[in-house]
Amino acid sequence: IYEQYYSLHPRSNAFVTPSTRMGIALHSILCTHRHHDHTAGVGELVEHLESIRHDFKKKTAVVVHGGVGASEGQKNLFDRVVGNVVVVGAAMERVPHQTLFVKNGCFIPLPCIEDNDMNKFVSIEVINVPSHTRGSVVYALRNRVAPDIALTLSESTEAMGPLQCHLFTGDAIFSGGGGVPFESDLERASDNFIKNPKNLQSKNGSSKIRPGAGALAMERCFAEVLARANGPWSSETARKSIYSMIYPGHEYTTDLIMRQFDQKNIPGDLRWVHLPPSTFFEAASHYYVSAHRRALAQKTKLLTIPLPLQKEQIFNPTFRSLKRRGEQLINALLLWYEFGARSLIPDLTETKSGDKTFSARNFVQKQSHMKSLEEQSVFTTIFSNDLEVILQEMRSRKLSPSLAADRLESLRVRLNERAIGRRPIPNTLPNHKNVYLGVLALIVLGSAPSAVTVSDAVVMNMAEPVDNTDHIMISKKRLVASLHALNLQTDDFSIRLEDMIDLLWKEAKSGSGHNIRRSDDENDVESDCNEVDIVELGWLKLTLFGVTLNQRSKFCLPCGNPRPAYSEESWVVSSKLKRAKGELVRHDAEKCLLCRDVFMPCPYVERNISVAF
Repeated sequence: IYEQYYSLHPRSNAFVTPSTRMGIALHSILCTHRHHDHTAGVGELVEHLESIRHDFKKKTAVVVHGGVGASEGQKNLFDRVVGNVVVVGAAMERVPHQTLFVKNGCFIPLPCIEDNDMNKFVSIEVINVPSHTRGSVVYALRNRVAPDIALTLSESTEAMGPLQCHLFTGDAIFSGGGGVPFESDLERASDNFIKNPKNLQSKNGSSKIRPGAGALAMERCFAEVLARANGPWSSETARKSIYSMIYPGHEYTTDLIMRQFDQKNIPGDLRWVHLPPSTFFEAASHYYVSAHRRALAQKTKLLTIPLPLQKEQIFNPTFRSLKRRGEQLINALLLWYEFGARSLIPDLTETKSGDKTFSARNFVQKQSHMKSLEEQSVFTTIFSNDLEVILQEMRSRKLSPSLAADRLESLRVRLNERAIGRRPIPNTLPNHKNVYLGVLALIVLGSAPSAVTVSDAVVMNMAEPVDNTDHIMISKKRLVASLHALNLQTDDFSIRLEDMIDLLWKEAKSGSGHNIRRSDDENDVESDCNEVDIVELGWLKLTLFGVTLNQRSKFCLPCGNPRPAYSEESWVVSSKLKRAKGELVRHDAEKCLLCRDVFMPCPYVERNISVAF
C-alpha cells in the first residue's frame, strides 16, 4: 500500500513542508487490533521510513510535534519515535512496535510540521469495541477539531460544513456482517437462538442475560458505533444531514451477503418474510454488484467498500437486528404509556396539528413508511406490472411526465412496506418472551460495551462487567441516539417519544410510579426529568414491565424457579390485563405485491372466450 500510493507521489520520501505545498508524509499508523494480518508489516514499514528520513533530517531542520491539541508530554511525541512514525493501538492490545497507547474516548494527537497542523482541521476519536479481541477499537475520523482545542471565530464549525465521519472498523464491522467475537464472554448454548430457537420461548423478564457474550457482545459494539458516530457533536447534527462512511479491514462483502440467503443463519424474526421486500432486493442487488466486481481479473478487481453507514444498515443483519430491538422497545414504551403512565404526560395520539396518528395500535403501520437517509430505488420484478401500465399510459399520452415521476416514486415507497404486518393484540400485555426481548433491547441500545475483565475496564476506560444483569447501567442519551441512528424516530414523533423516555427514567430513578407531577406545560415533561441520564436496568425493568429486582441464581434451586416474578404494586398486575401468546397479522392479499396475481380474473373469461374442458 505504501509503495503504491505514497512512494509514487512527488516528494513523498521527504518531509512535507509548507514551502513545498505538495507531497504526502506518513507519520501515524493506526492499528485497530493486534492480529498479524493487520500488523505484520508495521515493523518493516517503520524501518523503511527511518532509512529514508535519516539523511533528509541532516540537511533540513524540520520538527514534527503533536500540534495545538497535544499535552506537554505529547508535543515532541513524533520526534521521540523511530522514523517520526507513531504506531497507535489500544492500551491493552500490545500491538507490535506500538508507541502510543490509547483508550476509549480519547482523541489521538495528529502530526504538525511548522504551521501545517492537522489538529486544526480534523480529529480522530477512539471507540472501544471489545468482541473480536478484548482491545479492538474503531477510529472515527471527523472534519471537526477535538473538543479540547479552542477555535477562533473564523474557524467555527459552520465553516467546516456538514459533519463527516469516516469509521475505520477493522474486524469489528464488515460490510454485510461482523468479525467473530473470539475474545468476548462465553456464549451458552441455551442463549444461541439461531441454533436453538425453542429456547427463546422459555425466557422471561427475570432470565439472566450475559450481554458481553457472543452475538450480544457484537450487537452492543455495533450499537456503540452507531450511537457515537457523531461524537461530541451529536446535538449539532441531531436534526441535520451527516455523512458517515465505514471502512472495514477486509473485503468479505460477497461471502457475507451470500450467507444471508441461507435462512438457517438468520434468527426467525429477521428472516426475509418478516422484512420489507426492498430489504431483500437491496441485499440481492448489492450481492450481484459485489460478486461482479470480485470476479474480475486479478489485477482489475474492484472494491465495494467503503460504504455509507445508512446503506450498511440495510445489508448488515446485525444492524437489522438492532432495528428490530428498537421496534420492540418502542412498542413496550407505547404499551407502558397507554396503560401505566397516560395521566403523566399529554396524550400521544394527538399531535400539535390535532391529527391522531401515534397511538400504540398504529405505530407498527407507521414505522414501515420511515425512509432511510441514503435511500435509493431498486429495480425488481415486483415492479414489472406497474411499470408496464405506466409505459402504456405514457405511450398513449394519458400520463404526463410529472405524473409518471410521481407514480414511479410511489413504487419505491410501496416496496418499503412489510408484506406481512404484525402488531401486539390491543389491551393485552406482552408475553414473557417479548418482555425478555424488551429487556435485551434496553441493554443493547442503552448500555455501552463492557470490558471482559475489571483490569481491562480500568486500562481502557470502559464499564466493568457485572454478574447481576439488574446492575447494568443504561444511558438515556445513548438510547435516544441509537433510536435516532436507526431511523426509528420520525420528526413529529421523536419529541413525544423522548418525553416517554424522560418520564420512564424519572420514575425508575424515584423507584415509584406516583411521585411525578404533571408539568404546567402540557407539551413537556417536568424539566428535572432531563437531569437523569444513568439508571440501573433493574429499576427500568420494574417500571416498564413490572419485573421484580430479585434476579434468579443458577446455583439455588428455589431461586432458580423458571417462573417470572412481577411486583404486586406494578401497573402490570394492577391493570388486570391478560398476556397474549400471539400477535395480530395484517395482510391484504388483493393489495400485496407478492399475492395479488392470485386474484386476477381468468384471461379466458375476461376475453369472453369459451373453453371446452
